[in-house]
Amino acid sequence: MYIAKVIGDVVSSVKYETLNARKLLLVQPLEPDGTEYGEPLIAIDMMESGIGDVVLIVDQGTATRTVMDVKYPTIRTLILGIVDRIDFERDGER
Repeated sequence: MYIAKVIGDVVSSVKYETLNARKLLLVQPLEPDGTEYGEPLIAIDMMESGIGDVVLIVDQGTATRTVMDVKYPTIRTLILGIVDRIDFERDGER
């Protein structure tokens, strides 16, 4: 799982059947400190998230097949959670 920020909507008038009625969003992967890294990804939104939300994404075909219950998904990135906050220890303090 990765942390990402939703940075845009993806609109498509023609989609593969497995993507019909699915909301697609553009997400930018983030380091835990909020620094952007890598290229933006297109993800299926499973959580009703929106632009500006920090989310948990999975970018793996096996997880996508399991969550969507399809044998051959046409996308491998899913939004599976919305992040409220991130806590981590620094020098033994939280």
